[in-house]
Parts: sequence; structure tokens; C-alpha cells
Amino acid sequence: MIHEKIFQLKNGREVKVVVKSYFLHDNPQRDTDCEILIREPKEKYFRTPIGVNHPQYWKMKRSSAQQAKVLLMEYSGITQRQINQAITEFNRILSYPPTHIGFQYESELV
Repeated sequence: MIHEKIFQLKNGREVKVVVKSYFLHDNPQRDTDCEILIREPKEKYFRTPIGVNHPQYWKMKRSSAQQAKVLLMEYSGITQRQINQAITEFNRILSYPPTHIGFQYESELV
């Protein structure tokens, strides 16, 4: 399942937090991942905060996964509180009974 939440920052930038969750095979636990994308006021599409041309790109590539996520969050302008808000909304949506029923059938088909 995928949940997207867009935050408007004071400088006009929009930050999209994409929360993805996958069911692990042979395990009732879910693997949850977050992706951060940004869009400047005059841009048409969302993009990653640190691209190949960004001065910190190689620093991010050499760091661990957790440190890379912190760098992405820092350069996007979003706070950990806002990311937690998106994850909380995602978990609340998953707790609805129809969603659980749909996931049970989906996991049986895989």
C-alpha cells in the first residue's frame, strides 16, 4: 500500500512524503519505507531533494541508509514531526477493517 501526503512549506516549496508498506513473505510484519520528494514553486513535477548535480550527492551515497535519509530530510526542509504525521496517517488507514480484509486476500494471491 502507498500513502502520499503533501506539505506546504513557508518558502512556497511543496514536500511530498510517500509512505510505502510491503508484507514480508512468511511473516505477519510489514516493511515500511518513506520517500521524500520536493517541488519548487515554479516547477511542474516533484523530484528528489538531492540529485546527481547537488554538492552533497556523493556524501549521501557514501553514508549509511539512515544517514542518507537524514540528509534528504534536512535538504528538503521537512521536519521529523511532519514525517511522523504522514506515517501515523498511513497506520490509521491500515487499521480500518476493510483494508485488513483486502490485504489478507492480496497476500493469499501472492
